[in-house]
Parts: sequence; structure tokens; C-alpha cells
Amino acid sequence: MRCLIAFATAWMAVAGVVDRVAVVVGNQVITESELLREVRLTEFMNGEPLDLSPEKRRIAAERLVDQQLVRKEMEIGSYPPPSPQEADAMLRKFRQEHYPGVPQFRAALEKYGIAEEELKQHLLWQLAVMRFTDQRFHILTPGVSAQSTDGQSADRASKESRVDEQMDAWLKQQRANTRIQFKKGAFER
Repeated sequence: MRCLIAFATAWMAVAGVVDRVAVVVGNQVITESELLREVRLTEFMNGEPLDLSPEKRRIAAERLVDQQLVRKEMEIGSYPPPSPQEADAMLRKFRQEHYPGVPQFRAALEKYGIAEEELKQHLLWQLAVMRFTDQRFHILTPGVSAQSTDGQSADRASKESRVDEQMDAWLKQQRANTRIQFKKGAFER
């Protein structure tokens, strides 16, 4: 028995620190490292100073809960994911719009503690969510004529507003029907 305990202790030391659970959404777990990555990516993309405070982590946790609910619905509905080529194009466009050159872009990634692949996956996820939202809620928006030339911008803004409202209502319903547990330790200093 002592040999087994010694082996388990040695294995755990080699394996390193286990990531702490931050949120449980149904039977899915969001870890503290996923939470911190979400904060870093969001602030990087928004050009905001890096702030890993409990308040920012809590806001990110709320977003990740919504993302998990959307991910589950996308899997159930077999929504097609964007292609890797689209991710490359999005990353290139983001870099060109926000940074004068590759060295500045890479320095910013390092400053925020994120990898280029993480950013690419984040951009790909955003595209997938936009497509999901459009496909899932576009049909539910009657009476909007996208073809009209007069007031087309107003119609489009009105349509987007209704889609956002429908998405918010759907997320609220999904949250009500799903066990969500925030682990206190993940949101303390």
C-alpha cells in the first residue's frame, strides 16, 4: 500500500499542478486557465490594458457560460464550423488592421500572454457564433426586407437588434434550464 501511495504522489509531482475548476455548466467544466485566457484574448482584441481582476474574470466567466451553451446547441444542430482558411484570413485581417507589422503584433501577443494559435481559434469561434446566430435567429425575424434600397440601413439595424434580443432571450432560457455553478475560489484575488 505504501508503494502505491508513493507512486501516486510521485506521479502527481511529475504531472504538475492540476487546473482548478472555475465554473460548471451542466456536465461541462470551465477551468481557471480557460477563464484567464478569455480575459487575455478579449482585452487584447479590444486594445485594453491587461486586467486579471476578479471582476474581469467574472465577466469572462459569464461569457464562457454563454459560449458553452451556444457550443452545445451548435453540436446538437450540426451547424458547420468555419474552415481553417477562414481563420487564417481573419487573423491576417486583424493583424493588418491593428498592427503596422508582424514584430509589433508578436510583441503584443507576448505582452498579453497569448499564442497566435489561441487568437486564431478565438477569431474562428467568433465567426462560428455569428453564423450560428444568423442561421438560428434570422428565420425568426419576420417582416424585414433586406432588398429595399430606401431605409436599408435602418432595416438592417432593426433586424440585428431583434436577432440580438432573440439571442439574449434564448440564452436566458438556456441558463434557466442548465445547472451553472461558479466556484468562489476562481473569482477571489
